[in-house]
Parts: sequence; C-alpha cells; structure tokens
Amino acid sequence: MRPTRALVAVTLTVAVALTACSQAEDAAKDAAGDAACSVARSAVDEAGRQAGNAVDEIGADPQAAEGDLRNVRDALATAEKGVSGDTKDKLADARSAVERLLGQAEDAARGAEVDTTAVQDAKGDLDRAVADVKQLC
Repeated sequence: MRPTRALVAVTLTVAVALTACSQAEDAAKDAAGDAACSVARSAVDEAGRQAGNAVDEIGADPQAAEGDLRNVRDALATAEKGVSGDTKDKLADARSAVERLLGQAEDAARGAEVDTTAVQDAKGDLDRAVADVKQLC
C-alpha cells in the first residue's frame, strides 16, 4: 500500500505544480496582451490626433503634412508588430488610411490639387480604425 500512497502524493504534487505553472503562464500572457493593447491604443490615439492636424495642413503646407503622416504611418507599423489578430488588422486599416492621406500630401507637395473627397474618405476610415482598436483594447 505504501507505494500506492507515494504515487498518489507524487501525482497530486505534480498536478498542483502544473496548475500553478499554467496560472502563471496565463497571467503572463494576459499582462503581455494588456501591454500590447496599451501600445496599440496609444499609437492610434496619436495617429488620429496627428493625422487630423495633417489633414488641416495638406492644402496649406503639404510638405509638413507629408512629414507628419510619414511619422504616423511608421508609428502604426511599429505598433502592428506587437499585436496580433483583430487588433493587428485594425492597426493595418489605420495605417492604410494614413498611407492614402500621405499620397494626397505627396501629390499636393508636387503641385496637384488636393482631392478633398479622398482626404475626407481616408480620414473617415482612419477614425473608424481608431475607434475599432479602442473597442478591442
């Protein structure tokens, strides 16, 4: 009977240890996910703010808007690397909208007339992506 009791004790000890490890791993994953979402939220908040300013500048100072939008695009691309799933998809949507705004700023810097409809459409898409990331995180 002693070997059986010893086996039961060892089995229970291993089960408790595995449960504790699993809980610690889950907590670590949750903390990492929370940190990634915090970065994503910050990135889209800043993207929305800076892109809004750049939209106002496209006609008046397209070179400044171009520089601001490049920075926003790069920040969103960096944030995308730290997340996955729907959050990554929505950050990609935000970056895509910023790239469309950047295209308008580049065109305006070369002397083309600003396509206000395209700018407003891209800004609307960016605003939706920002709201989506905030909802997910």
